Amino acid sequence: MARSLSIAAFLASRGSADQPTRLLAYPARPDGVVIWARCSHPDQLTAIETLGRKVTVDGDPITIIPTIREWTHAIGGRAIQEPRSKHTIREFIDHWKPTMGIWVRGDLDPLLMDEMRAAKMHCILVDANGDGLEQVTGGWVPGAMRSLLSQFEAILALDQNAADRLTRAGTPPETIIVSGAMEDCPPPLSCDETDRQALASAIGTRPTWLAAAAHLAELDDLSRAHKQASRRAHRLLFVIAPRNPNDASAFADEMRAKGFYVDMRSQTPLPTELTQVYVIDTDDDLGLWYRIAPITFIGGTLRGGGCRDPFEATALGSAVLYGPLVAPFQRHAARLNAAGASRLIRSSSDLGAIVEILLAVDKTAELAHAAWDVTSRGAIVSNRIADYIRLRLEELGH
Repeated sequence: MARSLSIAAFLASRGSADQPTRLLAYPARPDGVVIWARCSHPDQLTAIETLGRKVTVDGDPITIIPTIREWTHAIGGRAIQEPRSKHTIREFIDHWKPTMGIWVRGDLDPLLMDEMRAAKMHCILVDANGDGLEQVTGGWVPGAMRSLLSQFEAILALDQNAADRLTRAGTPPETIIVSGAMEDCPPPLSCDETDRQALASAIGTRPTWLAAAAHLAELDDLSRAHKQASRRAHRLLFVIAPRNPNDASAFADEMRAKGFYVDMRSQTPLPTELTQVYVIDTDDDLGLWYRIAPITFIGGTLRGGGCRDPFEATALGSAVLYGPLVAPFQRHAARLNAAGASRLIRSSSDLGAIVEILLAVDKTAELAHAAWDVTSRGAIVSNRIADYIRLRLEELGH
């Protein structure tokens, strides 16, 4: 998403409180068209950032400015706090002069929408699920919700059930499109292609699995799983990329103590036929190892807490398995689970058995294909929205 460094600097200057106070001045407005994306939850920001990259492929500059109601410093420079009063909303609109508004998911705010209508902004609702409509209406007079929903030029619903709920609430049926969810995975992680080719050549046909951002607390679980899976595939290579690079030596020492032949990336640039466990103690991007390993365990999901986004691995063709501790990526895990595109490990004792099952090439390919389908459907939706925005801006003379 196009965003100047001045916006990040502005957000960083907002003080130490989690609930920031509004400053009198915003950073300078960027050139070109500005679109206001109103998000109700931080996990919607990645989808908006992805949309921003797609809509600004060529032509005049288009900047998407996301706002979020409950802004915290954890969000960093990704969004601006949503204006809440009539005065601050008008101040926001006067400064940024947005041509269009994108509402994500729902949580409609009548005051905000009234000011957007007064400013003659062209608004669309995306990823609409129909939630929260009853809370918005409250004690309004009949027809108020119909008037509110009629403000949107187009509504992209997550599924038919959401579309039906929106229609019952008063949305003009001709404005609703059942599209599915927007793409909300980050750009594919990069890798050095020379390194990838060298590693692929060294590993050859050996079955390989990866623990991405592994926690030391999971070391015993990982060692048991590798020992169990190795009984089925004695040439099995296990790659450990620690969450904390400083833990690499501890991983290597402990795995040696458990009887494995261990090499470290800094000392042995390529694994040998003898290598059973390969510990990454260099600054390799995980994008390299997702491309190498057909199977990825998402570290931190059994113990320790805090993990990588499973979509990072699935976007690069690696089948994923993880435990129950998938925060903050519960939504991504739920989408993969619903599509049968991942394996959920309910207890640490199941890890080895699931790795064993996935050593069958057809099982791994089945998972990887299903995961690709989940992410590719989202890309189609995002492309569709980006096309709509570009065509609408042309119609409006921008």
